[in-house]
Amino acid sequence: MKSKLEHAVYRRGNKDSFLIVGVYVDDLIISGPCVGDIVQFKLEMKKKFSMSDLGLLSYYLGIEVRQGDDGITLS
Repeated sequence: MKSKLEHAVYRRGNKDSFLIVGVYVDDLIISGPCVGDIVQFKLEMKKKFSMSDLGLLSYYLGIEVRQGDDGITLS
């Protein structure tokens, strides 16, 4: 479902299991509480589109992203 407030953000799933997908040109950011759902979504997308998986987000739109056990830092 496309966000009513942001045209490049989509939500997939229900209240118990969901993914948030951000789209910018030809990049996707996929986030959600269940890693298995993220993996499944990426497999579905790879069947339909030619794409590569760059792993955890580290840099996006000029923002450096650091992810660790203590949280996520943007700079």
